[in-house]
Amino acid sequence: MALKQVLIADDSRIFRILMSEVLLERGIEVFEAANGREALALLLDKRPQLAILDGLMPLLSGFDVIQQARLAAPNYKPVIFIVTAVYKSRGYEADARRQYQVEEYLQKPLEPEDLLAAIARHFPEVSGSPSKA
Repeated sequence: MALKQVLIADDSRIFRILMSEVLLERGIEVFEAANGREALALLLDKRPQLAILDGLMPLLSGFDVIQQARLAAPNYKPVIFIVTAVYKSRGYEADARRQYQVEEYLQKPLEPEDLLAAIARHFPEVSGSPSKA
């Protein structure tokens, strides 16, 4: 499945802008959310193939977003990445993968190249080079 749409949910506007630019340069549509409630609404409405969620956001955590989205739309199964500056131990990562089926668990600060490498593991057509479109 080709990656066409991504949700980036993070309370850091700078993080959202930096990561969005990298994806937009590759022709990928990006939806942005500044808190967990916005993230949940966009996830259920737009149904992107990939959701990049901050583990700790206002209103709902990234983990709560995953849980509520799965309850509301059990057949919708996007690839889920958690990004975090707080939950950095191996135990948190193991729990996220086991309990929430998180495909990637990325620590902040996160470089655009690291995000692209993680995305390419799930969507090989996404390369390090911007699209010519």
